[in-house]
Amino acid sequence: MLPLDDDLPGKKPCIQCGTLIALDGKFCNQCGARQSAQNANAPVNSWGLLQQAGLFFGIDIIVCVLGQFVEALKTFSFFLFSDIVMAISAVLFFSLNWKENKSLLKWHNFSWQKLAAYCAIAMAAQVLVHYSVDWLNLVVYSKDEDYVQHLNGSFAGGLLVVFFTAIAPAIFEELGYRGYLLQTLLKIADKEQAVYITSFLFAIIHMSFLSLFWLIPFALFLGFVRIKENTLWYGVFFHFCFNLTACIFELL
Repeated sequence: MLPLDDDLPGKKPCIQCGTLIALDGKFCNQCGARQSAQNANAPVNSWGLLQQAGLFFGIDIIVCVLGQFVEALKTFSFFLFSDIVMAISAVLFFSLNWKENKSLLKWHNFSWQKLAAYCAIAMAAQVLVHYSVDWLNLVVYSKDEDYVQHLNGSFAGGLLVVFFTAIAPAIFEELGYRGYLLQTLLKIADKEQAVYITSFLFAIIHMSFLSLFWLIPFALFLGFVRIKENTLWYGVFFHFCFNLTACIFELL
């Protein structure tokens, strides 16, 4: 006889094999059975969602690979083009399910204290990353250093560096990865699985193997903040402050 859910805080039995899984688990970790009982009134086209998510990631990875490995495309013009393509892609895919995703743009239970705490953590984390891996020449975007370094030296150039390195990524990467992609994966995977997958894909697009050791924890933190707060805005400001701190190191 299977134990009752009330006797299993945070757990429930698989509807097929009885193995205990997370309450929000959509698949059994043991037998792989879909826990369709909890979604009987809301069928999900899992394969269609995966194809859509794959298309989103495919666009990002193609422009990143081209900019990283095609010598003729290692220019500021292509860097600008790739950023525009990825920004448009994030907005378009986020808008595909606007009725559901628009709630992520609301700032639920806004708190100045919480925002300040997230920003302080972001800046402290970037200081730690900068000084601990300076010998590996790691900053938030290694490619940005190549393409926008010549903008340094003037006030206008500094503003462009901040825009391309801090403002644009904080908005469009959060919109695409913690917005569209994470929200999509939550429909076909557990919360933890969705956050881990999203974080790994986010780290990959940065095209820096040596950066994975901090990019993945960075993305995991953003993913769980997005789940916990049910809004993109804390993550956007965390991302911005983290990248802005990197800009300050580069511009000083």
